[in-house]
Amino acid sequence: MKDNLIKKIISVILITAMMVPAICSCSSKKNGAQIPFRFASAEEGKELMSSNTEYYDQCSENDIEFRLRKSGGTTDELIEASTVEVRDFTRFEKRYISDRINDMEKFLDKNGYVLPQIDEIVFIKTDMTVEGSASGYTHGTQIYLGSATLGVNALLFFMPDCTANIENLLWHELFHCLTRCNPEFRAQMYSLIHFTVTDHDFEIPPSVMEYYISNPDVEHHDSYATFIIDGQETDCFTVFITTKHYDEVQSDFFSCNTTALVPIDGSDIYYTPDQASNFDEVFGTNNTYVVDPEECMATNFADAMTYGMDGRDGNGYPNPEIIEGILDIMSGN
Repeated sequence: MKDNLIKKIISVILITAMMVPAICSCSSKKNGAQIPFRFASAEEGKELMSSNTEYYDQCSENDIEFRLRKSGGTTDELIEASTVEVRDFTRFEKRYISDRINDMEKFLDKNGYVLPQIDEIVFIKTDMTVEGSASGYTHGTQIYLGSATLGVNALLFFMPDCTANIENLLWHELFHCLTRCNPEFRAQMYSLIHFTVTDHDFEIPPSVMEYYISNPDVEHHDSYATFIIDGQETDCFTVFITTKHYDEVQSDFFSCNTTALVPIDGSDIYYTPDQASNFDEVFGTNNTYVVDPEECMATNFADAMTYGMDGRDGNGYPNPEIIEGILDIMSGN
């Protein structure tokens, strides 16, 4: 069986190699598409990445050291390390992503779902070392996709699980772009997990900033939920932090991270999820990406769009009301 699988993979690669020259003219979608997009070259991708100065300027010392994996790094070094990783898409990768977007649009049309208005998506390919080997992330309506993730999924495109995985990733990253372009949509989505969006960002206090890790998918800390801490209702916003400094672990930030619950009253203090007795009630338990309402809802949204009410394994969700809420919003209800 293993030999047959290897032969099948080799056959697909050979067939694909012969097909690529004839199918590779894709770049932008047709007029009126729900998901307009194009691909950036490595040169343009580097320019776009380095132009995200607002993001890089707010990176903490802790942040930079973990991303560069060295002590005493600078913002300029971080930008250089990030841009060096940008790559050109292969012809087949462009076709593969284009086909996935086409399938996603067909899914929306079939189910009568309508995405909020969105600006053109620009796909950029990068090696992701600086971002802890993530599969993808975003800036504005720029979606950065990992070279390794693209390589594996594109190679095994004939396997249903791999196709579902890459579409799930695309839905997740698309969500971040949608919430930036549509504040009302963002507020609706956040409300499904009990978060309220305000008209201003909360200030990250010094005790939190010392361990702060920026997230390119989270542009604002302007929403809060009510957590029960020591028996008291405490309104908090959330921040992604490490529990140790880089020189203590000499590894990436995923090796020692947690979610900080920061009171919105300006106190220089934070709490961890285990200190909030209702943490799971607030975020739900459909997924474990609970570092921020943006990431939690992006994951719920991606699962709703990819797997519907059945869920990834066909057994539904611990909190189906969140998925139902997403589908209602997408249906215009």
